[in-house]
Amino acid sequence: MKKISIPMPKKLREQIDNYTNYQLTPDGFKYLIENNEVYIKGFKKGSPEEIPASVENLPVVYLAGLHNLPLSGTVKIPDTVRELEWAVFNVQETAEEFLLPESLVRIDEHAFAWCKSLKKLKFPDSLTELGLGAVMSCKKLESLKLPANLEEIPECFASGCSALERIEIPASVRSIDFMAFNDCGSLKEVILKPGLKQIEKYAFCDCASLEKIILPDSLESIGKYAFAGCPQDRKSV
Repeated sequence: MKKISIPMPKKLREQIDNYTNYQLTPDGFKYLIENNEVYIKGFKKGSPEEIPASVENLPVVYLAGLHNLPLSGTVKIPDTVRELEWAVFNVQETAEEFLLPESLVRIDEHAFAWCKSLKKLKFPDSLTELGLGAVMSCKKLESLKLPANLEEIPECFASGCSALERIEIPASVRSIDFMAFNDCGSLKEVILKPGLKQIEKYAFCDCASLEKIILPDSLESIGKYAFAGCPQDRKSV
């Protein structure tokens, strides 16, 4: 799979990795400015009403380190944002839905993992890169829509999403990776499209409620234990 992402300036990456040289907005967001764009890299304290779309009249294009941001209900990500960094919203307690913009092209590993109240998530079709475990262990996640141009479902992507009952895999997807939907105990329906080439090890392991899955003729390989723990008499090959 050819991954597409917007390169981050080396200087800025060093600043973010070292948690230094940031400024602070009046409502508590830590940020850096590079090339007339704002990179939010964390949250210190306060009770902001929303995530800002601009700071100092410059667009916010990057979000990171907002796991401690007090959120609830439906949360809107600004239309200017292109990237969500590693674990940006993981372990959120009360956010039920994130509205993601069409400007978004990349979501890093564990971005929404372990969000305790997350029920609904729709990835925009602009998205071309999804990180490992992006929504893993979101126990209340019931509705999940994948982007139309995605080529790979990453490792542990929705592993442990025990409330998820249905998932439709886009026709663009060529690979469903290791443990992508492992232990989705309520998953009943998986829709696979022609063009899928491989399902890796443990991809649907322990999906105990799976009623039917039809494997397309394009499929070239199925990894060991990909369907272990699934009702064998309900699989259609």
